[in-house]
Amino acid sequence: MNSIIIYFSLLGHNRRIAEEIAEKENCDLLEFASGSIFRGFQYLMGKKRLAKKAKKINIDVANYNEIIICGPIWGGKPAPAIKALLNNLDMKGKNVNCYMTYSQDYGNSEDIIKDLIQKNSGEVQEIKFNKISKE
Repeated sequence: MNSIIIYFSLLGHNRRIAEEIAEKENCDLLEFASGSIFRGFQYLMGKKRLAKKAKKINIDVANYNEIIICGPIWGGKPAPAIKALLNNLDMKGKNVNCYMTYSQDYGNSEDIIKDLIQKNSGEVQEIKFNKISKE
């Protein structure tokens, strides 16, 4: 199966997960960033409206059968960059797997992610959550 891993990572956790999967499964790897690292920290400090100013998503996945998304859960919800990616990525007819990281709680993120994938005509295969310790 022809697969691509698209990941968003501020601190490197999701980058490591994406790289491990890419090596194991022989997938293409693409980092997605909706802005600078500074924008991510601004969001964490309460500037939630920044999600509306994210860069336009112009990722072409037409040549792939499977999309694997790696990214963080912030405050019990998918990070704004992940939501923007899931909202705007053309997933029609694609199998979609997600590997999400969280430090405290992932709340109802699974439902949010499933809804966004299905809204864009993707086929949800699996959503996994990995707890990241603060050590």
